[in-house]
Amino acid sequence: MPVDGPVPWACVEHTGAKHDIYRRYLERWFPILLAGATAFPSVTYAEGFAGPGVYSGGEPGSPVIAMKALIDKVPTSKGVARFVFVDDEPRCVAMLPEQLRRSFPHRPRNSESMPLEIVRGSCVEELERALDRVGAWGQPIFANLDSWGNAPVPYRLLQRLASNVSSEVIVTLHPQHFVRFVSDLGAAADDVFGGDPTWRAITGMEPAAKSRHILTCYRRALRAAGFEYLLDFELVPRHGQPLYLIFATGHRRGLEKMKDSLWEVDPTQGVGFRDPRDEQAEALFDLDEPQLGPLTRLLEQRLQTTGKVRVEALRDATLFETVYRPEHVIAALKPLIEAGRVTSDPPGRLLRASFVELA
Repeated sequence: MPVDGPVPWACVEHTGAKHDIYRRYLERWFPILLAGATAFPSVTYAEGFAGPGVYSGGEPGSPVIAMKALIDKVPTSKGVARFVFVDDEPRCVAMLPEQLRRSFPHRPRNSESMPLEIVRGSCVEELERALDRVGAWGQPIFANLDSWGNAPVPYRLLQRLASNVSSEVIVTLHPQHFVRFVSDLGAAADDVFGGDPTWRAITGMEPAAKSRHILTCYRRALRAAGFEYLLDFELVPRHGQPLYLIFATGHRRGLEKMKDSLWEVDPTQGVGFRDPRDEQAEALFDLDEPQLGPLTRLLEQRLQTTGKVRVEALRDATLFETVYRPEHVIAALKPLIEAGRVTSDPPGRLLRASFVELA
């Protein structure tokens, strides 16, 4: 959607945190897929809402961050990395090529190892066409779909990406857009959720429950599209509205690497993270010293509703269903043990109403 106001614009708090995550993940993604033991001949990084490549304070935009991750981490001899950038704001499309030239003065714009496609148009109409045009399908694609909250991400594109080899997406979801305009949004909004209108049930819900319901419906849509593993978390700026980042992949390793990237984010960004499943909504502002209270509560809830559970199963649940890493599980269980709400039997099992095997 065309931008109201100047281009470029200011880099707000949550944008800096998102870019830190993108950078850390792409610095892992490119080497694994282009230079790893099972390397592919080519990959494609694509954005449906690319922006101008720079912010008013001089901070680099996500297109620059993505290209730099490749250049810094992968030798030029290792495969082909295509870049596809789409935006429907003409000023962004005009500015982006110049920003890329300034950022990478010694990198030819259309070198054989790094072909570049910049397209003016909407993500809905142009991103899939551009991926067709550059021959991206049949090789891994990473699609960064930061829609600013009010531009739809095509569900058909999500389905096609889910079925493409080793492809992943990261979607920025602003639930407040759907909450505020639920009565005004037509069938196109239902398509964002895979054609499922149940997201509209937010009418009458408590405010906090509305955002979680939107996220639940979107997660369901991504799974229906074909993505096996999801990681979602809430970015909580010290000023402004929270938003969700949702990562979808077909590979456990991708999930692990994205979670590693999240927990390495620079804590000076002024943004906290929150697990949407934590009903107490505790923000995790200090990632150097993990605040494990939300995980302790989530594990206790699982112990209350399950029977015999191995710690390995709790680690998997932590990986797949929370923002935490599996290695946080034992430390998160300690307060439950110390309070006597979970006890250990002689073979080394943790016991509550049900029990957890430590072995």
